[in-house]
Amino acid sequence: MEVFLIRHGEMEYEPGAVTDLELVNAYATGAREGPLTARGREQANCVAEFLAASGPAALYSSTFIRARQTAEATSRRLGLPVQVRAELGEINVGRLDPKRDRLQAAVLGGIGGLRKLLPQLAGEKTGAALVEYLFIVFYYRSWHGGKTLDAESMQDALGRIRGAYEQVSRSHPDSERVAVFTHGYFIHLLVNHILDRKGAPRRMLRKPYIHHGSITRVARASSGRWQVKDYADTRHIRLNNS
Repeated sequence: MEVFLIRHGEMEYEPGAVTDLELVNAYATGAREGPLTARGREQANCVAEFLAASGPAALYSSTFIRARQTAEATSRRLGLPVQVRAELGEINVGRLDPKRDRLQAAVLGGIGGLRKLLPQLAGEKTGAALVEYLFIVFYYRSWHGGKTLDAESMQDALGRIRGAYEQVSRSHPDSERVAVFTHGYFIHLLVNHILDRKGAPRRMLRKPYIHHGSITRVARASSGRWQVKDYADTRHIRLNNS
């Protein structure tokens, strides 16, 4: 059996989504979300083209708009319905509270400065991507260190992810392939903390970031163990402006 784990396409954020604390916390907790950008829709179409040649028997998606829209591109291409499940959703990494944490206050201040400086040094697109990446790493580390408020704990997240994955995989015979449209943290925790912890350091060194529209392919061997065949693969993504 093979499972394709697809990270959703690029999402559209409101202005200030990495500098305005209220917006930052709303996006991080899932209280606010956005549709795919034009680039995200292209990524979704590239995923659909790849999966059309791979022949999944079923499509699953989280409830988040960006994941559903990514899945719908494949659904239209293959004529398969999308089974939407809340347990496939992104991790609730909680809210930052710079009033309680000096490091958070310093980083939020620094992010504003970098957002203005980096585009001038590296170009608008590259600069914005660097700021987003640095901020995501900081937010993840804050959550992992228990320094965010009202967050889903690591233990709860791993339990939810394991349960969701087992439910999906057990619903299909070993001769079938399924596609799961989900989120970066979900894929990271599933693959590197549940399915194959030994291979995590090597994977994280080679690909520390799971890009939008990337596909991670895992297969169940005859022994019953899951093997990671491809991790955060983006070779199928060919964009008009790339």
